[in-house]
Amino acid sequence: MRQTFTFDGYTVRPLDERDRPYLEFQIEADVYHRDRMDADYFLRLQPGEDAWAIEDERGRVVFYFKTATAVRLSIQFPSIEGAEDKARNREGMLKGLAWIEGIFRANRFREILFDTEGIELANFAKRRLGFREATGLLSRPIQPMMPEKVQVASQEAWEASPQVSRRVG
Repeated sequence: MRQTFTFDGYTVRPLDERDRPYLEFQIEADVYHRDRMDADYFLRLQPGEDAWAIEDERGRVVFYFKTATAVRLSIQFPSIEGAEDKARNREGMLKGLAWIEGIFRANRFREILFDTEGIELANFAKRRLGFREATGLLSRPIQPMMPEKVQVASQEAWEASPQVSRRVG
Protein backbone atom coordinates (compact mmCIF):
# COMPACT_ATOMS: atom_id res chain seq x y z
CA MET A 1 0.00 0.00 0.00
CA ARG A 2 1.32 3.44 -0.93
CA GLN A 3 1.65 6.00 1.81
CA THR A 4 -0.77 8.86 2.45
CA PHE A 5 0.53 12.29 3.53
CA THR A 6 -0.93 15.33 5.26
CA PHE A 7 0.07 18.99 5.24
CA ASP A 8 -1.72 22.21 6.30
CA GLY A 9 -5.07 20.44 6.67
CA TYR A 10 -4.83 18.67 3.30
CA THR A 11 -4.45 14.96 2.67
CA VAL A 12 -2.56 13.53 -0.30
CA ARG A 13 -3.58 9.97 -1.05
CA PRO A 14 -2.99 7.56 -3.94
CA LEU A 15 -5.82 7.05 -6.41
CA ASP A 16 -7.63 3.75 -6.75
CA GLU A 17 -10.68 2.39 -8.56
CA ARG A 18 -13.01 4.03 -6.00
CA ASP A 19 -12.05 7.35 -7.61
CA ARG A 20 -13.20 6.29 -11.08
CA PRO A 21 -16.85 7.50 -11.03
CA TYR A 22 -16.04 10.95 -9.62
CA LEU A 23 -12.96 11.29 -11.82
CA GLU A 24 -14.97 10.39 -14.94
CA PHE A 25 -17.63 12.93 -13.94
CA GLN A 26 -15.02 15.67 -13.46
CA ILE A 27 -13.22 14.93 -16.73
CA GLU A 28 -16.50 14.95 -18.68
CA ALA A 29 -17.40 18.33 -17.14
CA ASP A 30 -13.99 19.85 -17.99
CA VAL A 31 -13.89 21.55 -21.39
CA TYR A 32 -10.06 21.28 -21.47
CA HIS A 33 -9.91 17.52 -20.79
CA ARG A 34 -13.13 15.93 -22.02
CA ASP A 35 -12.52 14.04 -25.26
CA ARG A 36 -8.76 14.17 -24.56
CA MET A 37 -8.44 11.79 -21.61
CA ASP A 38 -10.43 9.43 -19.46
CA ALA A 39 -10.14 8.07 -15.93
CA ASP A 40 -7.64 5.44 -17.12
CA TYR A 41 -5.15 8.25 -17.69
CA PHE A 42 -4.91 8.47 -13.89
CA LEU A 43 -5.76 4.89 -12.95
CA ARG A 44 -3.84 2.71 -15.44
CA LEU A 45 -0.31 3.81 -14.64
CA GLN A 46 2.89 2.97 -16.45
CA PRO A 47 6.15 2.24 -14.61
CA GLY A 48 7.51 5.50 -13.24
CA GLU A 49 4.06 7.10 -12.90
CA ASP A 50 2.04 7.84 -9.78
CA ALA A 51 -1.44 9.36 -9.41
CA TRP A 52 -2.72 11.18 -6.35
CA ALA A 53 -5.68 13.12 -4.99
CA ILE A 54 -5.39 16.12 -2.70
CA GLU A 55 -8.35 16.37 -0.33
CA ASP A 56 -9.35 19.24 1.93
CA GLU A 57 -10.02 18.89 5.65
CA ARG A 58 -13.57 17.66 4.91
CA GLY A 59 -12.36 14.89 2.59
CA ARG A 60 -13.42 16.63 -0.66
CA VAL A 61 -11.09 16.25 -3.61
CA VAL A 62 -9.40 19.56 -4.41
CA PHE A 63 -7.57 18.16 -7.43
CA TYR A 64 -6.08 15.02 -8.92
CA PHE A 65 -2.53 14.89 -10.22
CA LYS A 66 -0.28 12.41 -11.95
CA THR A 67 3.48 12.45 -12.01
CA ALA A 68 5.79 10.92 -14.56
CA THR A 69 9.53 11.00 -14.29
CA ALA A 70 10.76 13.19 -17.15
CA VAL A 71 14.19 14.27 -18.27
CA ARG A 72 14.98 17.60 -19.94
CA LEU A 73 17.52 17.13 -22.72
CA SER A 74 19.78 19.99 -23.77
CA ILE A 75 22.09 19.68 -26.77
CA GLN A 76 25.01 21.78 -28.00
CA PHE A 77 26.36 21.12 -31.47
CA PRO A 78 29.79 22.27 -32.68
CA SER A 79 29.83 24.86 -35.46
CA ILE A 80 28.51 23.55 -38.75
CA GLU A 81 30.93 24.15 -41.61
CA GLY A 82 28.95 22.52 -44.37
CA ALA A 83 26.66 19.73 -45.54
CA GLU A 84 29.04 17.05 -44.26
CA ASP A 85 28.86 18.41 -40.69
CA LYS A 86 25.09 18.66 -40.91
CA ALA A 87 24.83 15.04 -42.06
CA ARG A 88 27.18 13.94 -39.26
CA ASN A 89 25.01 15.75 -36.70
CA ARG A 90 21.81 14.18 -38.07
CA GLU A 91 23.33 10.69 -37.98
CA GLY A 92 24.70 11.30 -34.49
CA MET A 93 21.27 12.47 -33.29
CA LEU A 94 19.54 9.40 -34.72
CA LYS A 95 21.97 6.90 -33.23
CA GLY A 96 22.82 8.88 -30.10
CA LEU A 97 19.22 9.50 -29.09
CA ALA A 98 18.41 5.80 -29.51
CA TRP A 99 21.26 4.97 -27.12
CA ILE A 100 20.39 7.77 -24.67
CA GLU A 101 16.73 6.72 -24.65
CA GLY A 102 17.75 3.22 -23.58
CA ILE A 103 19.60 4.72 -20.61
CA PHE A 104 16.61 6.90 -19.74
CA ARG A 105 14.24 3.92 -19.99
CA ALA A 106 16.44 1.81 -17.72
CA ASN A 107 16.26 4.62 -15.15
CA ARG A 108 12.44 4.73 -15.36
CA PHE A 109 12.18 8.09 -17.12
CA ARG A 110 8.87 8.27 -18.99
CA GLU A 111 9.35 11.34 -21.15
CA ILE A 112 12.04 13.41 -22.82
CA LEU A 113 11.49 17.17 -22.85
CA PHE A 114 13.49 19.03 -25.46
CA ASP A 115 13.43 22.78 -26.16
CA THR A 116 14.98 24.44 -29.17
CA GLU A 117 14.61 27.74 -30.92
CA GLY A 118 16.20 26.25 -34.05
CA ILE A 119 13.42 25.71 -36.57
CA GLU A 120 15.45 23.21 -38.63
CA LEU A 121 16.36 21.18 -35.52
CA ALA A 122 12.75 21.25 -34.27
CA ASN A 123 11.48 20.00 -37.62
CA PHE A 124 14.12 17.24 -37.67
CA ALA A 125 13.23 16.22 -34.10
CA LYS A 126 9.54 15.95 -35.04
CA ARG A 127 10.05 14.31 -38.43
CA ARG A 128 12.85 11.85 -37.63
CA LEU A 129 13.11 11.52 -33.83
CA GLY A 130 9.44 11.19 -32.84
CA PHE A 131 9.06 14.43 -30.84
CA ARG A 132 5.72 16.25 -30.82
CA GLU A 133 4.92 19.82 -29.97
CA ALA A 134 3.06 20.08 -26.70
CA THR A 135 0.83 23.10 -26.43
CA GLY A 136 0.49 24.48 -22.97
CA LEU A 137 3.71 22.90 -21.73
CA LEU A 138 5.02 24.85 -18.78
CA SER A 139 8.30 24.22 -17.06
CA ARG A 140 9.48 25.15 -13.59
CA PRO A 141 12.78 23.91 -12.29
CA ILE A 142 12.92 22.52 -8.77
CA GLN A 143 15.67 24.37 -6.98
CA PRO A 144 18.19 22.11 -5.23
CA MET A 145 18.63 22.47 -1.50
CA MET A 146 21.39 24.90 -0.66
CA PRO A 147 24.31 23.27 1.18
CA GLU A 148 24.14 25.81 4.02
CA LYS A 149 20.48 24.90 4.65
CA VAL A 150 21.33 21.22 4.76
CA GLN A 151 24.06 21.86 7.32
CA VAL A 152 21.74 23.93 9.52
CA ALA A 153 18.87 21.41 9.39
CA SER A 154 18.20 19.68 12.67
CA GLN A 155 18.62 15.95 13.13
CA GLU A 156 14.89 15.83 13.96
CA ALA A 157 14.02 17.09 10.47
CA TRP A 158 16.04 14.27 8.88
CA GLU A 159 14.32 11.62 11.01
CA ALA A 160 10.81 12.96 10.49
CA SER A 161 8.41 11.04 8.27
CA PRO A 162 5.19 12.26 6.67
CA GLN A 163 2.06 11.98 8.76
CA VAL A 164 -0.31 9.21 7.71
CA SER A 165 -3.89 10.26 7.03
CA ARG A 166 -6.54 9.04 9.44
CA ARG A 167 -8.88 8.61 6.44
CA VAL A 168 -7.14 5.49 5.10
CA GLY A 169 -9.41 2.50 4.68
